[in-house]
Amino acid sequence: MNIRDSIGRRRIASLGPYDVERYFRDLKTAGLSQASVRYVRAVLHRACRLARKWSNNTLPNPITDTELPEWSLAETGPAVRSPSADEVRRLLAAAREDRDPRVSAFVRLVAATGMRRGEACALRWDDVGWEGAAIRIDEAFVTFTGGVTVRGPKTRASVGGVAVDASTIDQLRRLYDHQVELAIAAEVEVQGDSFVFSYEPGGQVPPYPDTLSHAFSSLRDRAGVAADVHLHSLRHFQSTELDRVISESQKQARLGWSTVHMARHYTGAVSAEDRRAAEHMGTLLG
Repeated sequence: MNIRDSIGRRRIASLGPYDVERYFRDLKTAGLSQASVRYVRAVLHRACRLARKWSNNTLPNPITDTELPEWSLAETGPAVRSPSADEVRRLLAAAREDRDPRVSAFVRLVAATGMRRGEACALRWDDVGWEGAAIRIDEAFVTFTGGVTVRGPKTRASVGGVAVDASTIDQLRRLYDHQVELAIAAEVEVQGDSFVFSYEPGGQVPPYPDTLSHAFSSLRDRAGVAADVHLHSLRHFQSTELDRVISESQKQARLGWSTVHMARHYTGAVSAEDRRAAEHMGTLLG
């Protein structure tokens, strides 16, 4: 799927809602998921909205009045399952035995915070608050056909600090020491803007998200965890487990859900409630 080589070749003024909806139906017929088509619509809507603004409202926005095709329950597939605490602990135990400390620290961090894959891949060393035991989330990598792009925060309120437990911080420290050793051997330096989970000495090249997803799948098989548990399942695990620990607004803020975009603003970067969430997850994960 590539917008540029399909509907992206059309002039905005020549498009109407019918043309756009027919394009969405074609994407569905081609096998794209509901989430993928929804993402395509969001990209087109933003592009046309900006074009309208920059043209002093002379160009139309043909996306505004469009609707997405409908997917039946059979077409949408099963919902993502939240793994049990036992399954997650088995994953972490297998991760600790992995020869690659990046994989071990990556899985631990995602399980402990519920971070999105792209957010974890974009993490830099100066985003790690060692003394405050917190992680700053202000970037994310998004994959698309042909590569990866970085996405910054939509607003200042989207930048957030997430508390982490002591064991997770310790694992990140061990990874940092490992990355420094590799850098010294390659005669380069690990700097503040180096990527935490980079596979390149010095960390100036970010990890490709699919590489870590494949590593997780291999880890899951070694741990004997069911195949319906994916990397994104750890985010659902975080959401499920925090229901009993903190308020809904703080949980939404911790997970960075856009439906409560002001939550980070009124709860603070790392609140006492979020710290309690981190400690609970640390105890749960062991």
